[in-house]
Amino acid sequence: MADAGQQVAAQIEFLRRQLADREPGSLRDAYLAVPVPGRPVLEGTTAPALTPQWQQQPSGLITPATAPTQPIDLLGVYLTFSEIFGFPADSGYTVRQLRVLPLGVVLQFCAELLNALSQPGASRADLDRHFATQWLRDPFRTRVLNLLRDPRRALLVPQALMLLARAAVEHSPDTLPEDTEQGNLVGALLTFSDLTGASGRQGPTVITDQPGELGREIIANQYFNNSTSVAHTLTRYVRRWRHGLPQVDNIGGLVDLAAVYEECTGVTLDDLTIVAGALWIAACHGEVLTPAAELETLLPAGRAAGALSLISAHPDTLREAVQAERAQRRTEWTFDAFQQYPVVRLGDLLLVVDQRYLIDRAFGWLPINDIRFPPRTRSRPAGHKKRAEQAVHTLRRLSELYVSEILHSITGQGGARRVYDDAELKTAFQEKKQKIADAAIDYGDTWIVVEVTTSQLQRDAATAVPGDAQVNDIDKLLDEVHQIDATIQALRRDESRLTGVAGPVRRRYLPLLLLTEGFPVNPVTMTVIRERADRDGLLQGQDVMPLEVLDVEELELIEALQEQQGVSLLTLIQRKQASHLERMPMRSFLYATITTAFSHPQRFEGKISEALRPLETALLKREQPTT
Repeated sequence: MADAGQQVAAQIEFLRRQLADREPGSLRDAYLAVPVPGRPVLEGTTAPALTPQWQQQPSGLITPATAPTQPIDLLGVYLTFSEIFGFPADSGYTVRQLRVLPLGVVLQFCAELLNALSQPGASRADLDRHFATQWLRDPFRTRVLNLLRDPRRALLVPQALMLLARAAVEHSPDTLPEDTEQGNLVGALLTFSDLTGASGRQGPTVITDQPGELGREIIANQYFNNSTSVAHTLTRYVRRWRHGLPQVDNIGGLVDLAAVYEECTGVTLDDLTIVAGALWIAACHGEVLTPAAELETLLPAGRAAGALSLISAHPDTLREAVQAERAQRRTEWTFDAFQQYPVVRLGDLLLVVDQRYLIDRAFGWLPINDIRFPPRTRSRPAGHKKRAEQAVHTLRRLSELYVSEILHSITGQGGARRVYDDAELKTAFQEKKQKIADAAIDYGDTWIVVEVTTSQLQRDAATAVPGDAQVNDIDKLLDEVHQIDATIQALRRDESRLTGVAGPVRRRYLPLLLLTEGFPVNPVTMTVIRERADRDGLLQGQDVMPLEVLDVEELELIEALQEQQGVSLLTLIQRKQASHLERMPMRSFLYATITTAFSHPQRFEGKISEALRPLETALLKREQPTT
């Protein structure tokens, strides 16, 4: 018993030394500490040790358990042919298969997968598992399903599907002899996963004020995969192409876009809406093939064909367009032919290759190209060049007005004192050659100085063509940054000339670029633009926050958050710039950090219906009984 008592006493003394030996004597009996599982303490004390807990991120990184989302966690990685089958792909395999596959079969295969991925609410993970089960046999099926347990892995790759479609246009015949054994379509697709990006080019990987080869690929990848919400696109379409200019806008040289479109193409915007809208709705219901005769019932004779001539092509026309791309330094991101002709004519059927391309072609910025480059079969109207320039100028002006309207909507509820537009800024700061931004928003202790631009990536920049295209496009944005910088300096000197009252002693300035047609914001582009701005001496001073770049859809998301959760534009930008996603797109930050659901802004109410009203009217008219 004595031995047992001594053992207990020794254990108690050991615990005392472990838990209290190093604490001051006055504290040893002054409080009780309750041990908590998983909460280590410093030896000899009851003080909790600041030992971080660790976790593995989806990217594979081991980070502190409290670490927020990192940029790498937002990237997806596709499965390669080598991973699936255990040996590398044969570089000539795809072409050999396509030569014994009818073009229509390949294009329909690609279209069904692309449109499945584009469906509202579609689960990429569910689609990947479905097609892995459908396409593959064991052991490959089990291997792929196990790899797909990682939510960042993907089997269906839109770029590979578009590359397969493009290659089919070049190599697949329209028809095959009846006794020909057809090629392996799934194998041809999966081969692209190994061959894409395997050109062997080398370039710098350190990003400064030049994107380099790696940067070019990242920019092109993001540009290609950026998916614009249909609701956002149709709402902007109504404002820009349908409503036109407010009567208070007295700027000269502006035109009625709908009238000029019909004048140059012979097709009304209503007819284009009816044809494109009907094809889009069919694709949304899983019908990628639509009989041409069905569209002809919606419009008087010849008018459906006129609209289709702008957005669709026969295989021979598509081949000419794809071959023309070869002479223009085509890359693995170049799909111009399908962007111009998102609908392919296969006999009497119309195939929607990708509904995203169809929506952009009919309702986004691209209809302006129909005005600039009318169909060859139609003679250009008198003064066409001037009319086209006026149309482009009008579309740019309407895009800027649309952004201004959103800013007023946001700040009217978001704690800002006032939005000062460019006219007010120009009146306040009238010095000769004074550059002025498009808007300045007063948030009390902070000015958000906004420049709106319709600039967008040129073709070479968007498709990673080697050269200076991307730097040149970023330098165009620097011209807009000069406007912001000059306005910040004017406000610093004497903001009372704008506001009419003396400003606070301490002000901060947040420079904001708003791009109406989108821009691939990522660590590469943000590093390049900020480095080049710093090189030019722009946005200097401790009172100037880092330059932020948003597109109009992100501004619309912020408008919805402002309405539904009361969080302001300034607050969201400040939170983003304090996060690990500071150089990522605002939408990535919002979706990664906003845990409560939010929907579209109130302004969107009824806009989709308004955009498609010509189609609705045509459908109702078709259903009316004839007398």
